[in-house]
Amino acid sequence: MFFKIAINNVKRSFKDYFIYFLTLTFAVCIFYSFNTIEAQNSMLEMG
Repeated sequence: MFFKIAINNVKRSFKDYFIYFLTLTFAVCIFYSFNTIEAQNSMLEMG
């Protein structure tokens, strides 16, 4: 019974969850790209 209520609430507020996960994914991508730029040897030679 509680599972059915939880599923209905997730379906109802899917927009809010989708925006949250989209923002979280974007933040992880930016974090990863800055870390890989810092670790590249060519960038270390430029600075």
